[in-house]
Amino acid sequence: MVTKFNKFSLLKLFLLCFPILVFSNTTLKAQQPQANLQDVQQIVAIVNDQVISLYDLKQRTRLLYLSNPTRSLTPEQEQNLQTQAMNGLIDDKLKIEEAKKFEALASKSELEEAFNNYARQFNLTSEQLESALKDAGIEKQTLVNQINGTLAWQRVVGGLLSPLVNITDDEVMNFLDKLERDKGKFEYNVSEVFLLITNNAQRDDVASSANLIHKQLIDGTPFSGIAQQFSQSSTASVGGDMGWVMENELPKEVSNELPKMKVGEISEPIITEDGVYILKLTNKRKILTLNDDDIAVTLKFLYFSKDDFPNSTMEDLNKLVLPKVKNTNACEANKENGVSLNATADGEIGTTKVGNLPQEAKEEVLNLEIGQGTKLYEEEDGYRSFILCAKDIPEIKLPEFDTVLENMTQSRLQLVARRHLRDLRRDAIVDYR
Repeated sequence: MVTKFNKFSLLKLFLLCFPILVFSNTTLKAQQPQANLQDVQQIVAIVNDQVISLYDLKQRTRLLYLSNPTRSLTPEQEQNLQTQAMNGLIDDKLKIEEAKKFEALASKSELEEAFNNYARQFNLTSEQLESALKDAGIEKQTLVNQINGTLAWQRVVGGLLSPLVNITDDEVMNFLDKLERDKGKFEYNVSEVFLLITNNAQRDDVASSANLIHKQLIDGTPFSGIAQQFSQSSTASVGGDMGWVMENELPKEVSNELPKMKVGEISEPIITEDGVYILKLTNKRKILTLNDDDIAVTLKFLYFSKDDFPNSTMEDLNKLVLPKVKNTNACEANKENGVSLNATADGEIGTTKVGNLPQEAKEEVLNLEIGQGTKLYEEEDGYRSFILCAKDIPEIKLPEFDTVLENMTQSRLQLVARRHLRDLRRDAIVDYR
């Protein structure tokens, strides 16, 4: 089954990139997809005994082009995109070939359901997605083939490789002991795009491809979409999400970069022995240490629209609001206060984490007594006061044994899967034409 794909990616990029596409010699202007007989017959590569045609390459390149937010590419970028398309096609052939050995291929009905699920992620029917692909000059089967490679690899990893990963009880206990020793150190919530290097001869080409991908990410292409399209890690199926990791769980070259990154930042390509990483730091926290952003608060609000108070500044309104909300009964009296102050709206926000609040309001909310409210904070169309009705400070404790076991198993499995794909590439006979 195809997993979540960022809602801003494929559909919006259709609108950005098409109807005009211009590539070099091996690509075409967008048009209704018609398999040119010469393209179908012209072989560009043979992977073991499986053929990749020029038409396959053009179609996959066009599909990858949807991940590029600009309308044109330099000749070097075009070549890199086609190289990525070729690598993706080769990987899919090997993944499907491996799955076939163990009778783990998806059936036609399963592939159709996966395509339907893919469409639903954009609130589209499968017919609408197929039509959008067709308008972009892409056969539905091109996307289905890519989905097939993803499903095949998931089954290889889950069925063939998973039994090879054995985490002992001692390893889990040692990890828990280490967590206690590392209390106060940072751990990181990270997403990755990983490009495999199977031999030194291709190291420069892979690095060049990584630079192109990095530019796409910096230009605003959603990270999860890029990861699903290009990453050769098993995390690609979940948009590159690696979950929470500690520095020592990653290659040295990668772990050295994490402490330097800010939340939301995307790293430059990081070259390691096995491949090239591009990371996005989603969040970070201290191990076994309370993070204020994780404190749950139950809030109400008072809201004053700028349209309803055109002659009042926020300072003017605060003089009226603060005497009301600084009393410890402001939560119970919120409706009454809203009426007496002629507020545009009053009501309940409900329970949320402090981390979801506006940055400038967090500290004040945390310092309130139960029942009190904040000063007004400016929003685009008005001013809002947050009323604290309850606070729940989470207990900081070691994770459960089973949780650690599952996380360690998945981390080890990703490493095994990555090495297995690298070995398949190294052992494959690839004849480029």
